[in-house]
Amino acid sequence: MSTDQETVQNIELTSFDKSGAKVSSQYPLDEESYPYEGEIEVGVAEEEDLEEDLRDSNFSWVLTSIWTNSALAALDGTIVSTTVNDIASQFQQASMVTWVATAYLLTTTAVQPLYGKISDIIGRRKCLLFGEVIFALGVLLCNFANTIPQLAIARAICGIGGSGNSAMGNIMLNDILPLSVRATYWSYGAILASIFQSLGGPIGGLLLKWFGVGGLFTPQIPFCIGSIYLSYKYIHDYKEHARNSWKRIDFGGSICLLVGISSFIFFFSASDNTTIEDDGWSTPKKWSVVLLIVSIIAFAFIENFVAVECIIPRVILEGTLGLMVCIHGLVAVINYTCLFMVPLFLQLNWGVSVSRSGGYIMFIVIFSSAGSLFTSMILNRFSKPTRSSQLFCAASAIFYMSILTIVGYYYMQKAIYYSKPIYGSDTQIPKYDNWSIILGIAILGFCQGSQNVTISIYNVAKVGRKEQASSTSVNLLFRSMGNVLSVSIALNIFTNVLKKKLSIVLNDDLDLLAVLLKDNAFLRSDIMPTERIGPILGAFHDALGTSIVPCKWCVYISLILSLMLFVTEYRQHKDL
Repeated sequence: MSTDQETVQNIELTSFDKSGAKVSSQYPLDEESYPYEGEIEVGVAEEEDLEEDLRDSNFSWVLTSIWTNSALAALDGTIVSTTVNDIASQFQQASMVTWVATAYLLTTTAVQPLYGKISDIIGRRKCLLFGEVIFALGVLLCNFANTIPQLAIARAICGIGGSGNSAMGNIMLNDILPLSVRATYWSYGAILASIFQSLGGPIGGLLLKWFGVGGLFTPQIPFCIGSIYLSYKYIHDYKEHARNSWKRIDFGGSICLLVGISSFIFFFSASDNTTIEDDGWSTPKKWSVVLLIVSIIAFAFIENFVAVECIIPRVILEGTLGLMVCIHGLVAVINYTCLFMVPLFLQLNWGVSVSRSGGYIMFIVIFSSAGSLFTSMILNRFSKPTRSSQLFCAASAIFYMSILTIVGYYYMQKAIYYSKPIYGSDTQIPKYDNWSIILGIAILGFCQGSQNVTISIYNVAKVGRKEQASSTSVNLLFRSMGNVLSVSIALNIFTNVLKKKLSIVLNDDLDLLAVLLKDNAFLRSDIMPTERIGPILGAFHDALGTSIVPCKWCVYISLILSLMLFVTEYRQHKDL
């Protein structure tokens, strides 16, 4: 390595305000900034800083607390994804199914970016405890929900807490562990999360059948209490937090983000109208458009003229970091589309039970943990404990898994598009279609697990420890945005296409049309009329197939962006 390169590797990591000005990390961003000319270099850190090891005698209890939170999030996610259709049907509000699925993700998206910067001010421990307590409160409220709106509000409260648990868990592990072993610990955490994800579907189906909607969330309460106790007793702040002004926190931008995404989801939500007449834009939909436009304008104004530090710093959206966060968002779209739409397809098109559809989801989560473990082993085997080597190996893995994602999507799409609906006495699922969807979702799960690890490694290697809290929060923001938009768009496409198709099939039986639109699960009930079951099943099949089309475009865009990332890192690695 040349003298100039050694100098670059050993200069102090710098921070950047929203204008791109370089600021010494020992001063608050809102005190003084200095003009910066030339290309911004992000992630220049001392090599030995990335290998600092802060594990102590209580590290096993710290891991237990962090991984308990991860397990709770994993269990919660698959319980909801596999039972969402039955939940909406029990409340006779199938048109509001989107809000059951997205309420948690919505508040996660709005709040998660704030945790990183707030933890820099008040400390990691306080933020983690706050998230755990709020999540526990939301879980408790879910047990007492009697309507879809009540359940959605409780899920939104869970999202405020759950986003903190996820963000602080990642940030604290980055604080504690040296870069060379983080992939291993992330893969272990992914395996634990996969175990609970695989249990979520079958357990959710049984709990819903035995105890109703309230019983779905009861098993989480003891785990919530346990994680709060462990965090309170054993976790402390491993890095001295900066005592900077609260003006650095972009609350205005976060609120605009929440209002904007909520308005977007509401506008595309299915109408409660169950007749064949086109009711046009209702008054609430018109107001949602107005709120969306106002929130976009307000967000742009706040980020450019008011916020001391933007909720999404521009420097993180530039260069390879920008490519990486976009890839993370696209990976989330692909993953959550599968997580929610595959169980719905299995239940409605093939007549698979809720608990059995959870068994299919096990293939996603098991292979996801396998992907993360495999990738950590490959990185440990071939990468060196240097920043340049970690960046190149992570970018390579992200690109190769993007190629493999196309294969997984092909098999999943083939099963969904070309398999025939199953009904009546012939309940045997064709082996080819069955193995095709299993192979597809298994490959997609493997790629998603691998890319989650490599994206995290790339992020920390690029920005270093001193800036990883804010950068990690932005990464999680894009992942959350991918989650909430994928679920809302896919479910809304399904419900709206279904209404259009059924309106053609059942134009002379408006009562049955109204029942099916309010309660999709009625399709598989014992009292469902069988005279016109073929065309009705065809309408459900077409709607489900159309709902995964956005996922296909995300697969191709992700491949293009990962290729650009790989080529950039290859050239830089080759020049060293």
